[in-house]
Amino acid sequence: MLVRPLLAFCFLLSSVAYAENRSADLPNEDVLGEIVVTGSSQEHIPKIAVLPSTSPAYEDVIVRGVVRRDLEISGFFKVIADKDAPPGSYRFTDPVDVQAWQAKGAEAIVKVAAQDTDKGKIEVLGIAYFPSEGAEPVYQTKLTVNKDEARRTAHKITDDLIGALTGFPGGFSSRFSYSGAWARNRRIFAADSDGFGLTPYTDPTFTALAPAFGPGGRLYFTQSANYMPYKLYSLNVTKTDPPKEFPLPFRGSIYGVAFNKDRTKIAISVANFGQSAIYVGTAGGTDFQRVSNTELATHPAFSPSGKVAWIGGSEQGSQRLYVDGKPISPAGFTAASPAFCDTEDGVFVVYAVQVGGGKSDIVMSNEKGQGMQRLTQNQGNNTYPACSPDGRMLAFFRETKEEKGLYVLSLKRWSTTKILGSVGESLRWDPLEKSDKNTISPPKQAGQVKNQEECDTPKVVSEPKAEKKK
Repeated sequence: MLVRPLLAFCFLLSSVAYAENRSADLPNEDVLGEIVVTGSSQEHIPKIAVLPSTSPAYEDVIVRGVVRRDLEISGFFKVIADKDAPPGSYRFTDPVDVQAWQAKGAEAIVKVAAQDTDKGKIEVLGIAYFPSEGAEPVYQTKLTVNKDEARRTAHKITDDLIGALTGFPGGFSSRFSYSGAWARNRRIFAADSDGFGLTPYTDPTFTALAPAFGPGGRLYFTQSANYMPYKLYSLNVTKTDPPKEFPLPFRGSIYGVAFNKDRTKIAISVANFGQSAIYVGTAGGTDFQRVSNTELATHPAFSPSGKVAWIGGSEQGSQRLYVDGKPISPAGFTAASPAFCDTEDGVFVVYAVQVGGGKSDIVMSNEKGQGMQRLTQNQGNNTYPACSPDGRMLAFFRETKEEKGLYVLSLKRWSTTKILGSVGESLRWDPLEKSDKNTISPPKQAGQVKNQEECDTPKVVSEPKAEKKK
């Protein structure tokens, strides 16, 4: 009983990192599709102005900084530098000089600001203009919230602004979770959608894997101590209560967990007697049914329509991506960590595949495996993709010889932003629930992990452009 959890854990990780280099055995990578490119240098990216602020108020700095960073990460716009702002006054109540900004080339103008009110609250203002439509705002809101809700409110305003400017709300009212190395163990970490507030949530003396936010905003994960079987736990991240074991009708180790879109169903990966399987039941932990049909099955994921995906195979062969019982990833390439993106162009599944040199790249196709395209190529090791709630951004871990971290790829502009200097496994990107008071509220015993200095400012790079084959 002490050995099997370790073996299953090794299988969980082997879908991305092999113990041996099998690059010589891999089939032709042409089947993975062409790397996605964005037309040509003539492609137009709208210029947007985020008004500067002269206020010394801490909340004002936070709100404006969050919105500006979100807009940069989104890839929708080219944000005009503060140094290019026209002369003027930029206090909370000052009007917006639409014509002056239009003369600077702004095709959209955003003003966000915050100021203190009574009894520990702040007033947050958000306004957006289209200069081509005149001096009347296309979006305007004014909210009074608690001071500790400044960041969450700023993300919500960003989502609303993106909705006003593009026709569909953004996905920044959300958060990341993943399992990361800590000495010889692994802990569960969470962070805001812009990489802020990286926080460990599990005991460093345990090994914790496969996080996912579930009903009520609780954080679910699997955990083991002293090589004992992994069990499922849940935690309220807004309180300091210890994790609670989630009762399940299985005796084997639990190595994966996922919830459907409305968080009414749960999928788990159960390992026992050298095999593993995916079971789906109610979010309350009842009425489980086996859905996988492979000898080994890990990393469950739900599509927006309720389909179930997993990584399946056998101990002797490579692991492939299965969706509702059918393999959809190319044969011969080991697939890993599927996620679904519900985009304006339809639903796509993204996952990692092992390529030459023992590294992995991210690929994308429809739910039947058709129309495959590469999202990364010749840029180190790219693993564990996770899609934003609005379906227009993709996060993943990348490691190269020079650097490593958590990156966000805009699926609209194909620009990549490094938002965190940490890497891990089983990345998830989950929306906040309305009942969640704060994005991240660290438990007293854990504290926060400060971001690396290099991550304080978004680092935006473009994916290498390549000509499509004719």
